Amino acid sequence: MKTNIIILTIILFLIGGTLYSADDIYLKIPVRIYKSGEYLKGLSREDFTLKINGKVRSVEELLTGERSINDIAERRNFILQFNLTDYGKNISKGIKFFINEVLRLEDNLIIWSPVKVYRMRADKSKKDIISNIEKIVKEDSFKYKRAKELAREQLFSIVQKFTDFIPNEKDSNPFLSNTFRFLNFYSSEWLDFKSKFLIPDIEKYYGVFSLLTQKYPGEKYFINFQQREVIPSLKKYNSAKRYIYNYISRFVGTSESSSFSSISSKINRIDKSMLLSDNFDTEKLVSPFKGANISYNLILFNSFRQSGEEADSVSPDLDGILREISRSTGGVSIKTNDFEKGIDSILKKSDNYYFIIYKFNGKKGEKKIEIEISDKDAKLFYKKKFLPGEIDLLIKLASEPKISVSDVKIKGHDLSFTISGFSRTGKEKKTGIMKVEIKIIDKDRNPVMNKNNTLSADKESIKISLKVTPELKGFFKLEITAKDMNTNKTANFSKYIELK
Repeated sequence: MKTNIIILTIILFLIGGTLYSADDIYLKIPVRIYKSGEYLKGLSREDFTLKINGKVRSVEELLTGERSINDIAERRNFILQFNLTDYGKNISKGIKFFINEVLRLEDNLIIWSPVKVYRMRADKSKKDIISNIEKIVKEDSFKYKRAKELAREQLFSIVQKFTDFIPNEKDSNPFLSNTFRFLNFYSSEWLDFKSKFLIPDIEKYYGVFSLLTQKYPGEKYFINFQQREVIPSLKKYNSAKRYIYNYISRFVGTSESSSFSSISSKINRIDKSMLLSDNFDTEKLVSPFKGANISYNLILFNSFRQSGEEADSVSPDLDGILREISRSTGGVSIKTNDFEKGIDSILKKSDNYYFIIYKFNGKKGEKKIEIEISDKDAKLFYKKKFLPGEIDLLIKLASEPKISVSDVKIKGHDLSFTISGFSRTGKEKKTGIMKVEIKIIDKDRNPVMNKNNTLSADKESIKISLKVTPELKGFFKLEITAKDMNTNKTANFSKYIELK
């Protein structure tokens, strides 16, 4: 991310409503603005109206941000999420394409399978990385598929038991009691199925993004390989529903009409729960992406085995929810079973946005954000609410020292750099303790030099100079890692160099 100035993005911690000084403390809010499907350029600070908890606040400064996965100037963080039950050759091809053509040694990679979240080491050979990812996704998608099939079978079983014991006699009492039991049981099982297999776990997103924000600097990109969801046992449930309504029609105008009205209400509630957009708040899922400023990219594909009834019963509202998340975070959404094509579309996308900067007033609590511009035809996407837990994280990040590696110079085979921003502790003589590792890596990703040491310093910064192995000639990758042992914070620096 390229900006002209560095703004501290924090909210100051308060206890019991006490007001603390908020001098030079700012909140930075990313805003994406589109008009007629195009990013709206050329806006100035005066074009914006900002309200915090209903009160108009001054926009101190407006910055612009632009990023693309192809920009390798900074370290990149990738989260690859695989929401699928069918593992096929095109998934392997997509994984291989991403690792071989996109991932670089200095990148951070997280694999989010249908079962678990894994952090992958990018310093292994690409062949090993591909093999590990394929193994994880294949095994976990099978576990997920089996769990999902068992849950689907339970839904089928509930419908089947009901239809097997539908009374043929004209007496409505057995029908009423049987139908009420069926609808109550089916509703409970369906809601459980939906929460486990259809609706994303929002708390899990917050947890993963919080970890990324704290430990891994650099741009963040999310790619979701999403198999289009099928509403389970739809045909059987609809058949049972038609039978219920046919049976009810015989007794319209009789004393049982009120009971049948109650049954109709229950059926309508179940039908509504099958429309995910009616009972799932898109903003709740998109909020962690906006807060962490992560581009959400969607590759939507059909199951390799979908046909007939299943192909026609895909949930369209889930597709719409995920596409909306992609659009509002500057990402790409594409429907294709060709993963190479999907990834290539993501690589070509540039994400543009504005940063609204406002001075924080020092008050703790939930922050409701409202942003408007003079152009009423424009569509604005931004995080509309900061929760107290998010505030605590921002405070934690801002209050701790930030170790950094700078002034990296290499002349001939003489390397020098400066480490600063580390914490210093002690009663009398304040001392910082750092673990420093220096790697030189060749074009085949093999380390040809690896030096590490633990250093102490009683000053705010320390300059390090050393000789690189004289025999090394050609182009190499230089990696420097400095870890502050007092705060457990790490700074990473990488650069391609030529040794002559």
